[in-house]
Amino acid sequence: MARKSIPEVERLKVWVRAGGRCELCGTYLLEGKLTYQDFTLGELAHIVGQEATAKSPRGMDPLPKEERDLADNLMLLCRGEHNEIDRKGSLDVMTGERLRHIKRDREEWIRRVTALKPEAGTVVIRLIGQVRGQEVELTKPTAADAVIRSEERFPEFPLSLHGDGFEVDLRRFPHEKTAGPAYWEQCKQQIDRVLEHKLAEALREDSVHHVSVFAFARLPLLVYFGSRLDDTFTVSIYQRHRSTESWCWPDPGDAPRRFVTEAPHTSHPDAREAVLLLNISGSIQAAELPEQLASLPRWTIRPQDITPSVDVINSASTLDEFTSVLRQLLSELEASHKGMQRLHVLAAVPVSAAVTLGRVHDANVHPTLVIYDRTDNQYTTALEIS
Repeated sequence: MARKSIPEVERLKVWVRAGGRCELCGTYLLEGKLTYQDFTLGELAHIVGQEATAKSPRGMDPLPKEERDLADNLMLLCRGEHNEIDRKGSLDVMTGERLRHIKRDREEWIRRVTALKPEAGTVVIRLIGQVRGQEVELTKPTAADAVIRSEERFPEFPLSLHGDGFEVDLRRFPHEKTAGPAYWEQCKQQIDRVLEHKLAEALREDSVHHVSVFAFARLPLLVYFGSRLDDTFTVSIYQRHRSTESWCWPDPGDAPRRFVTEAPHTSHPDAREAVLLLNISGSIQAAELPEQLASLPRWTIRPQDITPSVDVINSASTLDEFTSVLRQLLSELEASHKGMQRLHVLAAVPVSAAVTLGRVHDANVHPTLVIYDRTDNQYTTALEIS
């Protein structure tokens, strides 16, 4: 018996809701991969089989027969994915419930993206490194999902041949766990190589107005990376949140958390060097300072009324509060300590705060930042930002 044809209006709904792409693998289904000619390559796949029989994939579902050819029960798939989900060995995995969940999430995502205005674009920059041999997922789809959900922007990836945006990959450099001078220098050069060439070219073409930053690397490199981002465009900084295991900024809910600055007990207007402790995600004690820093005047920024922890910076608005306090401190040092040349920074901070430190520092007016790294329970100088 011939299969019943799907009504044309339901076909159109599926194609539009799916954005012309396979709802499982994302392949664009209106253009050939070899000739780039216009073709209609997609197939409509039933979530619950068209016939209420055991031979029809997922056909024994209680969904009424008159609803099986409606758009809500159909997915746009490429031929390979369609064939696989209907194979006997896949039915226990690609259940009706799972396919409905995938369809719903995919189509909601497409609806959000297509509702965004053209000026809501953002260029995504990913800094991918290791922290003591560990990595986190930082893929292009991960970044794209975060900017759409967190800011209602759509990701633009215009700055490379394959449209992947910026990717500063530090994973190929050896000796990350011991992180000696050679490691820091190699990574700095790689950051400069990507930003100074690709970004500079894009700026000359006036194609960058907003940037979304995703970074995972050793803390000194995060600070250096932030310092190399130009002030001619707006920057949004993201981080991976342990509480949700996501790069999306959570809904802040309550008011943003506050931060306070603790200054030295006595004035040091002539000090040429000082220490800045950033106790945000953890607490660095005075006893942990390297011996040569122990006698220097010391400023500390910490959360107000709560204990430092990994999830203190839990929203973009809380990051803004941290940024404001940090800017204020650097401005006060510039105004009241004109002779200060070096500020030694020991930081227990999340990714977003480390990148922010580099962004806030103004090499033309602020002291040189000496960034320290913690290795084998000791703080040693990693790099300087001047």
